[in-house]
Amino acid sequence: MFSDKEYLFLINPQSGKMSVSKKESLIKELAGGENSLVIITRSEEHAKQLAKEAMVAGRIVIACGGDGFHNVIAQQAIEVGGLMSVVPMGRGNDFAKSLGIYSFIEAKLAITDGIICNAKYLRVEFENYSRISLTCAGVGLLSEAADRAAKLPFLKGKMLYCFAALLSFINLKRHRYKLTLDEHSIFKDLLIFAGAASEYTGGGIFIAPDARKDPLRINVLFAESVNRRVAIRLLIKAMSGKHLSHEKVTSTFCSRCHIENKTDSYWSSLVYGDGEYLGILPSTLSVGDRPLNLIIPKD
Repeated sequence: MFSDKEYLFLINPQSGKMSVSKKESLIKELAGGENSLVIITRSEEHAKQLAKEAMVAGRIVIACGGDGFHNVIAQQAIEVGGLMSVVPMGRGNDFAKSLGIYSFIEAKLAITDGIICNAKYLRVEFENYSRISLTCAGVGLLSEAADRAAKLPFLKGKMLYCFAALLSFINLKRHRYKLTLDEHSIFKDLLIFAGAASEYTGGGIFIAPDARKDPLRINVLFAESVNRRVAIRLLIKAMSGKHLSHEKVTSTFCSRCHIENKTDSYWSSLVYGDGEYLGILPSTLSVGDRPLNLIIPKD
């Protein structure tokens, strides 16, 4: 379907635990053909520049990295109306999983015989700037676990984020927030708050099973204060998406969600998305209204 197009494969050398030489070898094998160029990026700005120039020229950009790197390339695709796909090479790869790309096999199927989809994503607005999130964006335990996971040199996937979450449970904290869901405002003491565009976070934790049931609204999820024993049980249930039935868990939809911090705490204001630091509260979340076009496997 896309055989007449030129491809640019951008590799993030920092993603995951694989050596740079191994990454380059695998991607060159995946790329094949004379119409493909493989580049190891030097920095985030370098990746942005290369992606933007390639998309403006009509090339398809393949982001080879983790969720944070996919986010960087997706931002360029949104801004210039470009076309992209992803290869999962990070420690979490939640966005790739939501697209049905679990390994190099599905990445190859997408490139050779895929279809184009318009992916749902979040617009995360702060006082002076905005970012996007391809998976979940949130505060509280979500931010603390993501921050701890980034500093752990071992493990990957669910095990990495579960271990980081368990470390956060040692000093389990609740934070008070003001949530404005469309026109309705509430004050809540929460362990975690997340706005979801797709199902997964934390390397495959099924945090938002219903996220894509409504393509135009955010799936808002939050958990009120519980003790450590119940928190561990909820984490286990979240592996398979069974946590939504718990009385302390709320899952709903809204067009816009504004969140303000009402707790004087370091962790309470940090907003993370796609495993990366995005900014400081207050923040407003909504579904991105500009197209994000990706090539995904047919199935």
